[in-house]
Amino acid sequence: MYFYNILNVLTLIPEAMKKNLPSFLSVILLLSVMVLKAENGKESKSPVPYKSPNSVLYGKDIVINNDPSQDQRNVHVSVAFNGWLFAVYTHNTSSTAGLTILKSVDNGITWTVIDDNSNTGTYTAAGIVVAGNTLTDLKLFVAGIYEAASNDYRVWCDRYDAQTGAFENEFFSEQSSRTFYDVAIASDYRYPASGISPYSLGIIYSKAGTSSDSVILLTSSDGGYTMGSREIVSATDNYFRKVAISYGICNSYSNGRYFAAWEEMDYNYSTMGHIWTAYTDPWIYSPIANKIKLDSLNTTYIDVCSNPTIATQFNNVDNSSGNLSEIVLFDGNWNPGNNDVLGSANVQAVGTGNYYWQNFVIADSGDDEMQSDANFDPTDNNFLVTYFDSTSQKLPYLVNYMDLADPGTWTIISNGYNDSSNLSNPYPKVQIDPIYTKVANVWSAEGTGGGVAMFDAEYSNYNGISVNHKSDDAILEGAYPNPASTRATIVFILNKQSEVAITLYSIVGQEIKLITDQSFSQGRNSVNVDVSAMPEGTYIYSFKADDFSASGRITVVR
Repeated sequence: MYFYNILNVLTLIPEAMKKNLPSFLSVILLLSVMVLKAENGKESKSPVPYKSPNSVLYGKDIVINNDPSQDQRNVHVSVAFNGWLFAVYTHNTSSTAGLTILKSVDNGITWTVIDDNSNTGTYTAAGIVVAGNTLTDLKLFVAGIYEAASNDYRVWCDRYDAQTGAFENEFFSEQSSRTFYDVAIASDYRYPASGISPYSLGIIYSKAGTSSDSVILLTSSDGGYTMGSREIVSATDNYFRKVAISYGICNSYSNGRYFAAWEEMDYNYSTMGHIWTAYTDPWIYSPIANKIKLDSLNTTYIDVCSNPTIATQFNNVDNSSGNLSEIVLFDGNWNPGNNDVLGSANVQAVGTGNYYWQNFVIADSGDDEMQSDANFDPTDNNFLVTYFDSTSQKLPYLVNYMDLADPGTWTIISNGYNDSSNLSNPYPKVQIDPIYTKVANVWSAEGTGGGVAMFDAEYSNYNGISVNHKSDDAILEGAYPNPASTRATIVFILNKQSEVAITLYSIVGQEIKLITDQSFSQGRNSVNVDVSAMPEGTYIYSFKADDFSASGRITVVR
């Protein structure tokens, strides 16, 4: 496939054709110039899927929720088996505190609040994971830390039934007169561990004590109905803060294990310290084994690290070492005012001690880079990474193959998928969508009232071409699946019987075909689009229902 700069392609369109293009296409062409900054590459599954930087599949930033009276922070996202998105964030003001949970069933275009806790006090951390492989067993698990009052601290986890639309109960709650620092949660529902039914959960949190801090790992082998195991990962007279958790499994180690990472500070007021990792062995509910202090593996890392995140391989294959791979990323703070994103990788993460650990650098360009997040794509066998470049105000997205042959070399998919440059502490998150095998990202931008919860995705249908996808008369839901290989379905809702015209165009505005031009009845409607003979690439479709106009995009891949 040949790739062209969009400006060069536009010069090839006959002038007469340009004059006959619908007026809305001028907006499409203008925004296409802004979006198509690089080649549009075809994916491959070996050894590293090639995708071009600044992928056109990223659309316009979507606001999950923006209430100027709230300061929205700690935004997290989890993607269900069917592509539904669930997000959580905390919000604290001088008078109220809250934790809000939202759902999107249209690829993040619109979000609906499903729960909103408002109290006095402070919510300091949150985590979210969705589990289940059918709508019948689709459950959402939300963990959080809440300071009700002085000397009244709580860590908890709640379960939400996506079928009934109700939270069932707080199946775990712990109260203390001393603070909890951080909490994280993970599940194995896509590749379940041995001896569980129907899937397991892992919850990790850090807790202050009178004589020593501790990191505690809870596991459930029955979908969160009981917490059958409680392990003290570590206890010390030093200070624990950030924690992270990931699930790992491969063909040779099919029992499944939970992997943890946490930071340890020498002093209560320290902002940097040590990074640890360990895992349960040989089961998800086994004691923690093989604790490794990762910063000690490189003398320049010792005691100058913070903010760990962890990702482990989880699928039913082995890496090239006959084992599973693990990465732990963290901020390196050895140059004041110039953070770097560092990491440690192990391609024999189970049962090998520290022999196979390798240190690497994700970003040390001289910019102030920090707040990384990592995940794993079990379909394409890639590690996924995002972080905050505070100098350029960008959120890059990178991948590396699970074998980590060169853990210091990552393929840049996007130099910065965010549109807004108003960022302070975005703490971006990356999740893989199992439907599209592409990533969804959330982060916190800065608004008039503080943080604003934001979303964008590689597969986003919302491309910024049409500001509104709905009116009083019609709603354009989008095209599904997207990307598509043989057929896509455009879905729309009419509030009254209307004449609907849908036309497909190339990315540079050349009309390809009229998809439909007829009357549709009130209600939810759909139109099929045959793309089986169309070349790979991105296409624009216009939607018109009486006086309402909108547009979307379909990406064809094979």
